[in-house]
Amino acid sequence: MTELMIEVIAVLVIAVLAIAAATAFGPKVGVATPLLLVVIGIGVGLIPMIPNFQSNPELLLLGVLPPLLYSSSVSMPAMNFRREFAAIGGLSVVLVIASAVILGLFFSWAIPGLPLPWGIALGAVISPTDAVATSIIKKIGVSPRAVSILEGESLLNDATALVLLKAAISAAALSFSFWGAAGNFVYSVLIAVGIGFLVGKVNLWVRARVSDATVNTVIGFAVPFVASLPAEALQASGLVAAVVAGLVTGRGAPRVLTPEHRLSDAQNWRTVELVLEGALFLMMGLQMSGIVQDLQHDSIGIVAAAVIAAGAFVVTLLVRAVYVGLLMRGLTARARRYTEAKDRFATMKDRLDKGEPMIQGDEKGPPGGRDRFERAEQDPGRLSQFTTRLVRGLADIEYYLKAPSAGRKAPC
Repeated sequence: MTELMIEVIAVLVIAVLAIAAATAFGPKVGVATPLLLVVIGIGVGLIPMIPNFQSNPELLLLGVLPPLLYSSSVSMPAMNFRREFAAIGGLSVVLVIASAVILGLFFSWAIPGLPLPWGIALGAVISPTDAVATSIIKKIGVSPRAVSILEGESLLNDATALVLLKAAISAAALSFSFWGAAGNFVYSVLIAVGIGFLVGKVNLWVRARVSDATVNTVIGFAVPFVASLPAEALQASGLVAAVVAGLVTGRGAPRVLTPEHRLSDAQNWRTVELVLEGALFLMMGLQMSGIVQDLQHDSIGIVAAAVIAAGAFVVTLLVRAVYVGLLMRGLTARARRYTEAKDRFATMKDRLDKGEPMIQGDEKGPPGGRDRFERAEQDPGRLSQFTTRLVRGLADIEYYLKAPSAGRKAPC
């Protein structure tokens, strides 16, 4: 075994032990594990004999993020994702684009000679929330509904940021087309959703026929890559494909996989998450010394870079605060509408249970027309489907009314 190989293995072992130590002691000292790992990485990077560390972006994009996003999407309740899809879509698409454009304007103003397209490209890099960092909010008393929205956002916003980044780079090369960028975004998402859905279904079909829990879990480890790599090869979003495959798997697993298989999945994926998440934050810290050295030799200087970074941080918070404020107002208004509809839906459900007509006398009935409901009552198939939708609608209303504003903590 060569000396270099021994050094590499030793570094990996030390990194794993550092991740385990930070995870174990972080909560005891009141510091979030990711922040503690970043600090450890910065400290190690400042040691003189440690060479500057640089990560491979392609390796992170293709080898680290797909399994992390897949694991998060598998564990996310599919029903909550459906209920909050409008909020999640707005945060992961509209907010990312707005943040990137406003940050691009800020960077082009603050950095002399920086063209706007490159400013937007830089804004696209920092505008999406991080899927790993989002886990921190679970420990500070935020409502479960807010957690669901933010987790859903972090699963999808990277795809928006990557498409926007490519569009900004094309604009910098004077080959930008708005409709071309929009078409690329739609293509990237649709192809990725199709691949992810197909891989998720095939994954469930195959694993339902594998009796060994260990083999079953090993197959599960390959799923995010089976979804993401073909999507990337077709110029679509591999991250979205991995997320969709995870959502499909998470929704269908309780029906087709045994409790033993699901328990094995949960335990092993938690280990994978722990190592990969910790490695990401350690690498962030290790790269800081190299970034500082580069800034020392750059004309802009460390102080100016720190001021610009602080300004970008403030701009990002302000944009997000404005958007989330508008989102909260919309959620509250929707809760008021659901309050008005709850009694009407409950009355219809009660009448259906008693075998009575859903609409009686001169009642106007819900939106959609009285005739449609009367026809449904005469068709057993339609009536069954309508009853299912009505029950689901009542459950959704109860969910929204328990936490009408995503920032409020749901009652116990």
